[in-house]
Amino acid sequence: MESMQPELIKITEYCINYNIEPEFIISLEESGIILLTLIDNDKFIHEDQFGEVERYIHLHYDLHINIEGIDAIRHLLTRVNDLQHEIDRLKNRLHLHENA
Repeated sequence: MESMQPELIKITEYCINYNIEPEFIISLEESGIILLTLIDNDKFIHEDQFGEVERYIHLHYDLHINIEGIDAIRHLLTRVNDLQHEIDRLKNRLHLHENA
C-alpha cells in the first residue's frame, strides 16, 4: 500500500495562479500565520493550508486588511470556535443532567 504524500505547491506557482505577490505569502509566514515548507531553497504551501490562505488572500486583496488585521481576525475566529465548542460541551452535559 502506497503512503499518500501531502500535496505541496511552490509559492511562486501559487502566486501566479492567484495573481498575488509572493511577498504577501512570505509576510503571512513571517507573522506566524501560516507555515511554509522549505525544500532546496524553495518555499512551498502545504495543501492543508490552501483554504486558510485563500481566506487571507480575500481579506487582504478584496477587503484591504493588513497582515496584523488578518492575524487579529484569525485569533478572534479561533477564540469564537473554541467558545462554540465549549457551549456545545456544556449543552451536552446539561442535557445529560436533565434526562437523569
